[in-house]
Amino acid sequence: MAAQLPSDCLINIFSHFDGDVRSLHSFLLVSKNWCLNVLPILWKRTFYLVSHSSFSSRRRSKLISTYLACSNVVPIPAAEKGYRKPLFDYASFLRGFDFYQVYHAIGNWYAFQTMNKRRLIKFDRFPGKDDDECCILFITKELIKHLIQKSPIIDYFALDAEHSIPPECWSISTFPDAHNSLRYIRKFICRGNANKQEVYDALSQWCKGIEFLSIYGMGDNPMGESLANLIRGQRQLHEFILWDGTQDQLPRIIRALTTHGEKLEYLEFRFCDFSKCMPLETLAMSCTKLTTLKLIHCGDLPSSLSLTFPTPIFPNLNHLDLQMTHLPSDSLEVILKCANISLKSAHIEGIRIGNRLRILDSISNYCPNIIHLKAHIKKDKLSQLINLFRSCRKLETLKIYATLPDPLYAFVQDANDDLLNSLRQIVPSTLKKFVLKTDCAFTAHCVEIFLRDCSTNLRTLEYISYGGAWQHMKVLKKYARERDLEIKKQIAGNYQTLLTRDIGHVIVEFGEKKE
Repeated sequence: MAAQLPSDCLINIFSHFDGDVRSLHSFLLVSKNWCLNVLPILWKRTFYLVSHSSFSSRRRSKLISTYLACSNVVPIPAAEKGYRKPLFDYASFLRGFDFYQVYHAIGNWYAFQTMNKRRLIKFDRFPGKDDDECCILFITKELIKHLIQKSPIIDYFALDAEHSIPPECWSISTFPDAHNSLRYIRKFICRGNANKQEVYDALSQWCKGIEFLSIYGMGDNPMGESLANLIRGQRQLHEFILWDGTQDQLPRIIRALTTHGEKLEYLEFRFCDFSKCMPLETLAMSCTKLTTLKLIHCGDLPSSLSLTFPTPIFPNLNHLDLQMTHLPSDSLEVILKCANISLKSAHIEGIRIGNRLRILDSISNYCPNIIHLKAHIKKDKLSQLINLFRSCRKLETLKIYATLPDPLYAFVQDANDDLLNSLRQIVPSTLKKFVLKTDCAFTAHCVEIFLRDCSTNLRTLEYISYGGAWQHMKVLKKYARERDLEIKKQIAGNYQTLLTRDIGHVIVEFGEKKE
């Protein structure tokens, strides 16, 4: 009966197996009807599948051979004995690809070719490249042209525009019929340090439906206007990622993003220089639907946010990541207060000016639903953990870290058992990962009491140990036996450079015992 199902039903069923190559291959053999309906799904994301599945190098090579046999890029197959042209134009099934994955697959295919076959390949020469590299780059360029020309719809496209790659290999505006298939792009990723203005300008004219836009390196475009135009031209932009934005480019890009305030849900900036703009103030006025905000390695971020700000500041914020980014204390506090019960995950590196804000106390007061928290806190502020554990009863991950003192033997004079003792009976029952890698150390006896009295079964525990590491491992093995757990990973040892060698580092991962 299944073999008689109409095509619409079969396609719907097969679409649930789009990442399961083995099952799709077996479906091909059921009947001609099944074969015709499986093929478009099986060949929809071929380069992704071969890059992330357990394909052998030889099978990856056969994939490229199939594509090349459907094109005129390399006329080798026709000269082979017993050659038969493929039954289908497989390029017409493709719906998305990554430039690097195509390049890598062709390099793999090239490695399997004999010297006689390599000599038959005609290729363009590129300055500074040897013959093999020129051949691989040439085939990559021509095959991508073929794929773009034959596929009616490309909805996912990742491009590499590096200085080391000749521009003619990735200048999509010169590819035949590129505007026909690339205008359907919904997810666009662009990497590289070359000037990508031509790419942005072309896509600005062709594409209006990009939903996910990720830019890794702005390249030589000094003002960022071409990227800003691309951003403004979209109708459904939900996610935006930018690496290495400069102080001159970012003001235009931030203003362009505000045109998508009612739709933007995810913003991520890494290694960006915001010294000439105040992104939080600009974005807060429009991006009321934002659920994820990541500002990573952005240094000191200028901001004047305060509770008197005229509109709610990211009221739906679910995830806040400020790794190696520092805000003024008032700005960070207002973000936490406005996010309130929405905030589920936070990574807070620290604050830039003022020491009034007590980070853990603010999270305790404003964000009771937080689940995952990482924060840079020194031991003189760790008493805030008491309020945190009492208020945030849904915590699953807590990682507190700080720069360890130099010299490390300063630990010897200050074992911080009182802190751990005060926490043992208020640990949230949901807590699974507990990391205290900061400037305080705990004795094995204190750790034993803490583990005995806490109400949760921890899965990861990491801390600075005081005393012999073997004493701590003895305590942790006892805990595992009593909770019917097994130790899946253990790293424990004392710092050998210390004068007393009493301070160490313990990392343990627990898991359920196998039957």
